[in-house]
Amino acid sequence: MTSSRDAFGRTLVLGLGLVFLLALGGWVAFERFEAAAPPRMTAAMSTLAGSRPIPAVVPEVRATVVEVVGSVEWTHGETWTALRVGDALAPDDSVRTGPGARVDLRVGDEASRLSIPERSAVRVGEVTRAVHTLLLERGRIDVDYRGRKDRVLRVRSESGTVAETREARFSMLRGGAMVAVATRGGSVNLSSAGVTVQVGAGQQSVVFDGAKPLAAEPIPLEVLLKVAAKASASESLCLSLSGKVRVGTEVFVEGEPTVVSHDGSFHADVPRREGLSQVKVVAREPGGEIRETLLACRPRARARAPRVESVKFRWEEAP
Repeated sequence: MTSSRDAFGRTLVLGLGLVFLLALGGWVAFERFEAAAPPRMTAAMSTLAGSRPIPAVVPEVRATVVEVVGSVEWTHGETWTALRVGDALAPDDSVRTGPGARVDLRVGDEASRLSIPERSAVRVGEVTRAVHTLLLERGRIDVDYRGRKDRVLRVRSESGTVAETREARFSMLRGGAMVAVATRGGSVNLSSAGVTVQVGAGQQSVVFDGAKPLAAEPIPLEVLLKVAAKASASESLCLSLSGKVRVGTEVFVEGEPTVVSHDGSFHADVPRREGLSQVKVVAREPGGEIRETLLACRPRARARAPRVESVKFRWEEAP
């Protein structure tokens, strides 16, 4: 009986020792493995003591030039240089186009196109993934803006008028104190003096001197242009003309912009110059429709021949 108990005790001690040795071996192996293994990546940013999380780098969004026609210049300060395809415009960069010129822009990696035609000036404002802002300083801008719910385009004027859209094809023009918007597709919100007018597809609206926008109206099918030449007492003038267009229409006389009043009337004196026989008058409505007419230059007044009065002589014979 005593021998059986001794045998059982030895077996128990042996078993416990074996378990201890196995546990010890496992612990040693685990420690060696942990020491040899590379440190774990617990986050996508550095977690060293005292360090701050490194923010993700977001690519900068700019307006990229995709096409240039004629004389187009840009500046970020006082020096103007020629604009070329591939140039990227940053905030506060300005673009101006000469007679007959045009430049097309793409914002970021988007398919939207912004076209700046001749005799126009635009400055780039805030350009992010959520907001695209431009300032129309003079002339016009034609927009084909593709829709996305997480971004908006704003085109401003110095008078405070704003055209805003998430998806639309429209034109915005500024002539003097007048701003007009004509929409071809989609919808544009035109805001001024605390009032917003929705300009839907096929409509246009006009703002004068930063006042409230006029109610949106259908885009006319034909361009209105009435011009008459008046006689001028000055021989230095080819002709003196006056005319009438719809409100919001641009008028160019011999390629130069002419001031159009609030009621659509305009006046221009055209100086006489060598080779000028006809005067070209062009009317361009907010939607881009154009009509032109030619007026003959008034001929110079011919110099009158000196007037000769007849004299009668009576010859009398001498006495």
